[in-house]
Amino acid sequence: MIQRLSTRYSEESNSLERHNSTLDLFRVLSFFMSSSDDDERSADVDPSEIAPSTSTSVSLSISDFVTVDTIGEGSYSDVREVFVANKPHERYALKIMDKSHIVRERKAKYVATERTLLATRLAGYPGVAKLCFTFQDTYSLYMGLELCPGGDLYWQLKRSEGGFMPESKVKFYIAETLHAVQYCHDRGVIHRDIKPENVLLDGEGHVKLCDFGSALDLKPEATSALALLAAHTSKTSQKDSKEKRNSSFVGTAEYCAPEILDAKDEATTAVDLWSIGIMTFQLLTGRVPFKGETEYLTMQAVLKGKYEYPAAGGVDVSSNAKDFIDRLLVQKPKKRLGFENSSSIRSHAFFGKIKDWSKLREATAPSVLHETGVNSDATVTDTDSDTDSGTDEAWRARVAAATEAIDRL
Repeated sequence: MIQRLSTRYSEESNSLERHNSTLDLFRVLSFFMSSSDDDERSADVDPSEIAPSTSTSVSLSISDFVTVDTIGEGSYSDVREVFVANKPHERYALKIMDKSHIVRERKAKYVATERTLLATRLAGYPGVAKLCFTFQDTYSLYMGLELCPGGDLYWQLKRSEGGFMPESKVKFYIAETLHAVQYCHDRGVIHRDIKPENVLLDGEGHVKLCDFGSALDLKPEATSALALLAAHTSKTSQKDSKEKRNSSFVGTAEYCAPEILDAKDEATTAVDLWSIGIMTFQLLTGRVPFKGETEYLTMQAVLKGKYEYPAAGGVDVSSNAKDFIDRLLVQKPKKRLGFENSSSIRSHAFFGKIKDWSKLREATAPSVLHETGVNSDATVTDTDSDTDSGTDEAWRARVAAATEAIDRL
């Protein structure tokens, strides 16, 4: 079957290159997203009986869900807190991706890679947000993910006293983030966009990585139609070197490693270590170490590599924390703490009291506000949605229904 899929994809790909046909790419995308392989079986299910499984493709439509709020927005998607009609306690984070944008911006490989990794190699690990189901319609692709009531670390940071977090709290979050990142690295996955917005907190306050749309798969396997699509669409030209493909700019400038910005070195696991250093600095001080008035100036600041710790505003970064950050924000990737020896970063004095890393998630997490969920500290509102305007009566009716359901609890 894989051979037939490969042949079909090659024919469609050649047609795209000759005619630049958006319609053909739609057909390819739809074909692969709805394909049925051993590990991606479609299943006709009752929407009211949704349960996470390795088979993520189910027969659903957007009309089966009630939207509570828009909780995240990206370049080609937005994420909504939803529940299945008449079951307000069963919440999901529904990622809605615009097909036309995916086609126009050639994002098919990112969508395929994310879904494949979450459904296979990263499935079952508690430090990664769980993929519960997927479906599509004429205009959009949908990924139903477990809802993390604590929101993301950036949301928590903005609501912290003074705009920064105490070091004890930061140690906890960075330790769990590092554990999750190293788990991904051990399975051949480089996240490439580690930042507070992509680190979620579950109902108990533990870390879960999300948004693998920029991930680099170092061990792609054509075990499914989706994996095959991801492998083929990542090939831009026979003239492009492996280094150029792997070091292409993805992610967010403030958290992006210098070797990605200047495209001199191949992307390695060291790019995630750099981002962890940036995030540690930000959680402790309330700001990122490299920031310019424009994205270009931010990139230039990253390449220069000069930064200072705040000396005012109540910020007090310990010497151990500074050493930890300084050893991660090193311009040469191979010199970064934890790159040559993954255990060396865990033994740093910054994590002094952590003895057994395998039991991190058994520890009691710091208390957090709940951004989403039935008992959230945020208000159900329709003011944050760019996708659905105030004139969209159907969407407003869904918000009203969600509010009404919550009020009845």
